[in-house]
Amino acid sequence: AMGFGADVRDNDARGIGEIFTDLEPEDLLKFGLIPEFVGRLPVLATLEDLDEDALVTILTEPKNALVKQYQRLFELEDTQLTFTDDALTAIAKRAIERKTGARGLRS
Repeated sequence: AMGFGADVRDNDARGIGEIFTDLEPEDLLKFGLIPEFVGRLPVLATLEDLDEDALVTILTEPKNALVKQYQRLFELEDTQLTFTDDALTAIAKRAIERKTGARGLRS
């Protein structure tokens, strides 16, 4: 936004993800990539970090969600496995701390 009441921040106050959303091919050239390589990138896509809620959703909702996979493994032994909301949140927080995103949910 521009004008009075706009949220004005310098680049130091912006997160790296916010800065990447403004990335242009010229920026990649200034960074030192060769034009031939930059020309082969038809789309520049930036992603944002997943938050706790998104990670918990990934753990629980997809058809092959990790929680469901482990529950099926335990069912083979006639045992019921349940996860509390606090446990799922703790797993998500751990992945955020490690900066591993959804891949970090497995370990």
